[in-house]
Amino acid sequence: MIENNKPSNSEKPPLRTPRLSALAIGVALSAGIASAPVTAVTLYDSDDGYKATMNGSIPVFVSHISGKDDGEDGTRITSSFNPANVTFGFLAPEVNGLTVTGTLQINSHLGSPSLSQNDNAAFESRVAEIGVAGGFGHLAVGKGFGVFNSNAIGDVGSAKGIGRVFSGADFGNATGGRIGAGYVYANFNPHVVYTTPDMGGLSAKVAIINPEEPEDNTNIETILPRFEGQVTYAMDLDGGMFKIWTGFLQQELEVISNGFEYDLQGYDVGFHLGLGAFGFTANYTDTTGIGADGLYGDALNDADVDATQWYVEPTFTFGKTTLGVSYGEGDQDSRDAIAGIGGPVAANTNELTMLFARYQLTPNLTLMGELSQFESDSSEPDYDLVGLGMQLDF
Repeated sequence: MIENNKPSNSEKPPLRTPRLSALAIGVALSAGIASAPVTAVTLYDSDDGYKATMNGSIPVFVSHISGKDDGEDGTRITSSFNPANVTFGFLAPEVNGLTVTGTLQINSHLGSPSLSQNDNAAFESRVAEIGVAGGFGHLAVGKGFGVFNSNAIGDVGSAKGIGRVFSGADFGNATGGRIGAGYVYANFNPHVVYTTPDMGGLSAKVAIINPEEPEDNTNIETILPRFEGQVTYAMDLDGGMFKIWTGFLQQELEVISNGFEYDLQGYDVGFHLGLGAFGFTANYTDTTGIGADGLYGDALNDADVDATQWYVEPTFTFGKTTLGVSYGEGDQDSRDAIAGIGGPVAANTNELTMLFARYQLTPNLTLMGELSQFESDSSEPDYDLVGLGMQLDF
């Protein structure tokens, strides 16, 4: 797996082949939140050091939603938070201390947002990156996962789960995980990301990323890119590990028609603790210009809206079975109307509770179960969800 939403906290063993490890490192860094692939099919391995690999996953869920307050009921077959994907990796031999990698991922959604168009589900490429690694660290150039909140998305429940469903029973494409009910979505955008070398467990990322513009207004100017950064410290414990992180986001926008300027900005802090069978992940995010739904620049009405996202998630792993519970919220404050860009904004809270189970039936096939409840102060329908699924990793 190279650029899914799989968690960095999934404690999978690293690749052992020395020559492949350089490719795995480049792949994992370009993914941001993904761990290096545990297995990968070697497509090409030359005597002079060139290598090409392929790996991916296919998640499938059968889910039933029970709508509340006259919300719609329905049973659907869909992907999870991650769409089906295949990722191709390329590794060139080291030259003058530099190792060059390439990463290309293709994604396919099992469903379409329109139930009348299920034969035409979304097909996309989320990742197309060049990686350059050396003693200076790692540079990723191209399209890939964002930096801000990327560690927060590295939770077990979102990795192979459903989480939030944005459109009730008629959901299509990949689901929402904890977007807007625990974290802000890091998204897949063209970017340049620099990652420092590991310094005794401490590492940092800084990035310039193509800016977001609200979908409901074309009268927006974004002169500068978005700036994102993240610092992570990880340490081994007796029988486990501990990781803590913090990050930031900053982007300027201007409404040209009336000269109104506002920022998308935020910070987050979180940690993951693993001790034996027990795991615990928590994250808190504070933003301005991003509403409770956790999507960058989703609407001009999010301008100057203050919001928070947070979640906690304990898990227990016994042999091949992992059990977990996860609770999180997305909250936004009300604000007065701003002349020229819309009326007042109401306060809103989204709440998502998840109970989930994973069973590793074979090294490549995971069985998955999930119970969840979503509630919101907005007009979005509340619902209960029951999902059963499986995921093939290759």
